[in-house]
Amino acid sequence: MSEWKKTWCNLCAVTCGLEMEVEDNRIINVRPDPSSPRSNGYCCRKGRSAKYFVENRDRLEYPMKRVGDHFERISWEQAYKEIGEKARAIVDKHGPRSTAFIGGGTYSITTPAATMKPLMYAIGTQYFFNPIGVEFMGDWWSHGRIFGYQFHFLEPDDLHSEVIVYWGSNAYVSHQMPNAKRTIRSFSQAAEKMVIAVDPRVSETARMADMHIRPAIGSDSLFLRALIALILEKGWEDKDYLAKYTKDWALARSWFVNFDIDAALEICKIERAQAEEFARILTTKKWSMHRDLGIYFGRHSTASSYLCLLLAIVCGMALVKGGSVMPERVLYLDNSDELNPKTWRTPVTNRFPVSCVFPEGVFPDEVLGDNEDRIRMAFCVLSNPARSYPDSQAMEKALKKLDLFVAVDCVETETTRLADYVLPSMSAYEADGDFDMFTLNWPEVVFGCRRRIIQPFGEAKDDATIFAELTQAMGYLPKLPKSLYDAAEEAVRTGNRVKYFLKVVAWIVKEKGKYLDQAASIICLTLGKAMGSGGQAMNWAVLMTSPVYKSALPTVKPDQKYPILSKLPKFRDWCLADVAFDEVIAHPEGAVIGMADVDHMMEKHVVHKDKKMHLWCQEIEDYLNEYITPEAEREALTLKDGNNMYLSSGYRYEAGVNNAMRNPGVNKYRKVWSLLMNPEDAKAFGFADGETIRLSTNRGSIEIPVEYSWRASRGYCLMPHHFGNYYQGKKLYMNANFLTDRKAIDKLTGNSEWRQTPCRVEKL
Repeated sequence: MSEWKKTWCNLCAVTCGLEMEVEDNRIINVRPDPSSPRSNGYCCRKGRSAKYFVENRDRLEYPMKRVGDHFERISWEQAYKEIGEKARAIVDKHGPRSTAFIGGGTYSITTPAATMKPLMYAIGTQYFFNPIGVEFMGDWWSHGRIFGYQFHFLEPDDLHSEVIVYWGSNAYVSHQMPNAKRTIRSFSQAAEKMVIAVDPRVSETARMADMHIRPAIGSDSLFLRALIALILEKGWEDKDYLAKYTKDWALARSWFVNFDIDAALEICKIERAQAEEFARILTTKKWSMHRDLGIYFGRHSTASSYLCLLLAIVCGMALVKGGSVMPERVLYLDNSDELNPKTWRTPVTNRFPVSCVFPEGVFPDEVLGDNEDRIRMAFCVLSNPARSYPDSQAMEKALKKLDLFVAVDCVETETTRLADYVLPSMSAYEADGDFDMFTLNWPEVVFGCRRRIIQPFGEAKDDATIFAELTQAMGYLPKLPKSLYDAAEEAVRTGNRVKYFLKVVAWIVKEKGKYLDQAASIICLTLGKAMGSGGQAMNWAVLMTSPVYKSALPTVKPDQKYPILSKLPKFRDWCLADVAFDEVIAHPEGAVIGMADVDHMMEKHVVHKDKKMHLWCQEIEDYLNEYITPEAEREALTLKDGNNMYLSSGYRYEAGVNNAMRNPGVNKYRKVWSLLMNPEDAKAFGFADGETIRLSTNRGSIEIPVEYSWRASRGYCLMPHHFGNYYQGKKLYMNANFLTDRKAIDKLTGNSEWRQTPCRVEKL
């Protein structure tokens, strides 16, 4: 007899609500959940295909140890003992810089990132590599400079905007926003609203746009600078807004004065009349912007991100209703200030972190170098850097060179194949407690606790428990007192978790704060044991320390459960968080636990001491003057070294899922492996539709069939990203990162330039 159960998708940060039909411990059907406060009955193909994520013949069920050229099954006790002893010896001999942590991306979204942090703190390492390090480095760094905190980043107010701009975003297919297709269709069809696409190619989103602006490939930064200069030339900027909310507009304004607008637009291949029409709309309407990989993976990604924010500010559309807003975050990543001498820089590549994440492309060089302080050990959780990081050859070589490499995953991957120890993790639908830090709904604060849908495979554990037990195995946590376990049992029995929380705090104080950074692991080991889920205990711990209750208007009330404690200001936030956890547990589809303070967005989210947006910075001024000029870009955008096209690796298509979906059954009956090319380009090269050709970059060559497509711009070919995986020992096509160069990264922050790789196409 089957049963429908509520959960939410684990395959991107939007985390749409799902209902799954389960029978005999198998997911047999998936549909969108109409009760979900996240997505209101919407989901994309990724969510509908989630059963293929779980149904995988390469599932990992037992701890394994590399012995020569193969793996042997071992017990958890042996795994912890050997890993603990070897890892501690490496740290004691070579120091904290010897250790890196990788992961916390798709698969489970957020929980792995949170569970790794206590062990990172215990070791003292700052090396954390995460998908943020190839996508958001430039954008979040820009937010940090302008607003004062890197993880305070703008999102579009789709509900109240009159115009939505999709810049480098094909959201109709990529679904990187809640209710993507519904929102785009409604804006496209409404007479009083507009969709504007800025994209060199004719994407599915661009085809629905009221205005489609097609800048030359890679010219986004130059166009943005020209657009702002045009607004200032016309005197259309929001002068009152700039005077009231910004600190140094006069200095930043100089970047656009006497700028050669016409020369820039000529290189961007945009008519001045269209640019003026665009500028007029932006300065007379309420608008917001969706930026995606066309900006984040493009040339000059940091400069483009910075200029996008400046454009919103110049038009008075940042932190205002109907413009771009900052949703409340239940969990904040730490801020990183590269100007602080305590912030690490990588010794070989001299790179710094953003929101405590280092750019992924530098990892191989920091392992393969001969320097004494190179990375010698890595822990990887639910991530596949051997395929998802740039330059697969170099990445695989680096992972093989590590003195100790521990991979935690639910399936065998190209990365686990290279590990010394492989620890089996539950998938997102077998573990209780996973959560998502990207609360994209606004003004609601929606939070969830993913519930177990099916029973785990073999001896798999949730990743929160694995890392808490690893922390203990390495000797960074002592044997915890029985009193904490007893308090946890009582908390589960009575529902009074605040009393337990106070006992944990008291024990940490008694130990003179020595284990403060391991508080999450302590909670995972004690409360997690009582709950039967380390992940669920971690979810509760995140809520107990969340900043959201100090800023949101809560919808949950603690007075009934804690009539005395809730009246004490010092304890009220804890009581409020605990009652919010009750609400979350009662609603596996997710719960609205708060509302954003719409009337005080500036005070809340501009965190510079003077409460002003800081628009000028030396790094951006130097960069604009050197690289973002008509003269510099005319030369830079000219292909060289025998290359005859640009390659975009990782294009989004309707039938696509992502690299986490390894079961090839998800693509049965679909044509998914091809190189999109404009028919005029293909014919000029003599390529027939479907013909297999050679595609080469400075990193290697592959063979791939051509697909005629008017969605591709002239001079621009597009290759899917999520292939090159082994399934049941057989490799499925070629991986795009075989062709990408780890050294092709943004000069300011290190984002990978995956959207514009010079390449050569030729007949076989």
